[in-house]
Amino acid sequence: MDIPYTVTARPDTGLYNAKVGIWLFLASEVMLFGGLFSSYIFLRVGADYHWPVHELAVAPGFINTLVLIFSSVTVLLAWANLKLRNIAKFRAYLAITILCALAFMGIKSYEYYGKFTHYAVKLTDGTFLTGHLPQGYEITFGEATEFTLTIAGENKAIDADPEDYVLPYIQGEAPTFKLASGEELSLSDFGAFRKKTVKAAEEALEKRKQALRDQGKDREAQKMNIVADTTVKLTASQPVTFKVKPSKLLGYSASSITFADGTTATGKLLDDKMVIDVDGVDLRSVPDAENSLAWSSQYLGEGWKQEFISTRDHAKATFKKDYPNRDPLKSATHQKESFFLHIKSATPPAAHAEGEHKAEAAAGHAEDHGDHGHHPQVTLEKKDIAFFSNYTPKLNTYYAIYFTLTGLHGLHVVAGALVLTYFLLFDGKMLRNDPERLANRVEVGGLFWHFVDLVWIFLFPLLYLL
Repeated sequence: MDIPYTVTARPDTGLYNAKVGIWLFLASEVMLFGGLFSSYIFLRVGADYHWPVHELAVAPGFINTLVLIFSSVTVLLAWANLKLRNIAKFRAYLAITILCALAFMGIKSYEYYGKFTHYAVKLTDGTFLTGHLPQGYEITFGEATEFTLTIAGENKAIDADPEDYVLPYIQGEAPTFKLASGEELSLSDFGAFRKKTVKAAEEALEKRKQALRDQGKDREAQKMNIVADTTVKLTASQPVTFKVKPSKLLGYSASSITFADGTTATGKLLDDKMVIDVDGVDLRSVPDAENSLAWSSQYLGEGWKQEFISTRDHAKATFKKDYPNRDPLKSATHQKESFFLHIKSATPPAAHAEGEHKAEAAAGHAEDHGDHGHHPQVTLEKKDIAFFSNYTPKLNTYYAIYFTLTGLHGLHVVAGALVLTYFLLFDGKMLRNDPERLANRVEVGGLFWHFVDLVWIFLFPLLYLL
């Protein structure tokens, strides 16, 4: 049975079925992205912290804008040439559209990589240090000889699994361990030991239930259906040293460390300092910027403090000169230029000329993804770190909605590219037998692609320019 109105227009709407369907679908998409755009506006207006401004590099976003606009033209040309039965040109323009989609996603992946490798560290006085962690952030815990493991009798979220959660972080060769009974145990063979322990706990439970039944307490025996956890203590044949990221732990102190599987080791914390290549100092949330922890002698020091003061005073004087009637406290851009010091060298530069200051302020609007080896390297004490994160949703609300909006848009780009790829590679039979119907399909795909382009036209100024 033929489906009507797949090629010819319906008499009531003047459109063929697929075109009606795509417009209804796009209406729902407008509501989806409209809600997200509205959420962004309300979150920005109601933010109780300094909303990030000019943190995204404009060049990649602008290039992606041009790429999508160009792809909207090529998908239109592909449809037009298919209507004219210029099959070679149709295929060429559709292939170019798909390549533009791949280019867009490649540039977006480059942007995402920059966010995932760039960090912000909040100090206890509100100062943010931004930069890269050249060695990651790992703590060193040593002299560990006593280990406590809890083997769950039932299925639980946390169950002792030292083979996967402890063994990978041991520095050097893993030692052998002894149980309280004197039996030797290797962590790599822990799976068999766990099974034996759980089986013993189940047998112990069954014996207690049988004892109650023998006493005529059948109802109490029926209620006993939970296999008890078993606590196991291990002693290492030699002291163990661990090097592990704090994110892989449940917690640690000066004398103990608890891994994600609940295994606890007793020993000594050797090092929990963070090494960061600093490329920026954000002082907008510090009551007294000149006395920030960042300027202490063990961190950036007096030289960078003087550079900050010089840059701040110059930004204030320039703003007062250019905008004499504006309140500097209400200008987010001015606050960032005044209280966000961009660091582009390993040592404090000499006093800048006025023109150099202006150039630096202008360059500071975009995120620096250059060679982060040419920045001062600072070793932060754990006691001075309040919070740290890479530039992901964990950092703040801005990056949460940035990844939501751009990630959802990226999924639309991928979905649209897959549909167009199907038309190019797998619709050859329809191209030969019913090219007009294929043209309608390409038109519907093109309408979706134009919508994807339109969404980015809104996203680019909202996230990158405002």
